[in-house]
Amino acid sequence: VKSKKFPIFFKSVRKNPKKVTEKREFLRKTSFRRNIVVIQKLITVNT
Repeated sequence: VKSKKFPIFFKSVRKNPKKVTEKREFLRKTSFRRNIVVIQKLITVNT
């Protein structure tokens, strides 16, 4: 049973890192954009 399950697990682990990094990149970009918008709003309010 272990020998059968392991390859599948290994494959999923192999495939996942790319997806995880993509998600992180996406989150980073969206959060960065949001921050820019917030900063711009703050600047406009202050001036």
